Amino acid sequence: MGVLVGLLILVAVIIGAVVVFSNRNSASAAGDVTVQSCSADPAGGKPTASGTIVNHSSKTSNYVIRLKFTDAQGNQVSEGVNAVRSVKPAANAVWKLLGSRGVKGPVTCKMSGVNRTHLPGQ
Repeated sequence: MGVLVGLLILVAVIIGAVVVFSNRNSASAAGDVTVQSCSADPAGGKPTASGTIVNHSSKTSNYVIRLKFTDAQGNQVSEGVNAVRSVKPAANAVWKLLGSRGVKGPVTCKMSGVNRTHLPGQ
């Protein structure tokens, strides 16, 4: 009985890993995401960014967007992350995120990562 339970746990872990790693398609997922706005708070608060997602995959997908805010010299001054769930195939979605710390002066945004995942059966 103990061996069977151990074997079932091992199979579940392997299936979970295959689903997670096969669904993460950063290269093509990054092509689904655009940055439309990137701005600093004039009072030195946290910067903001927003944009759109167009799901080019054939599955309803969840996205995690990571963004770096940089100053005029190219130094990273803040970062942000946001998740957008259940974007249907060929559908558009809007995303917004807030930087992790306040900055002074103008900023530019650079996408540092996009992960697209879907649940089995979707």
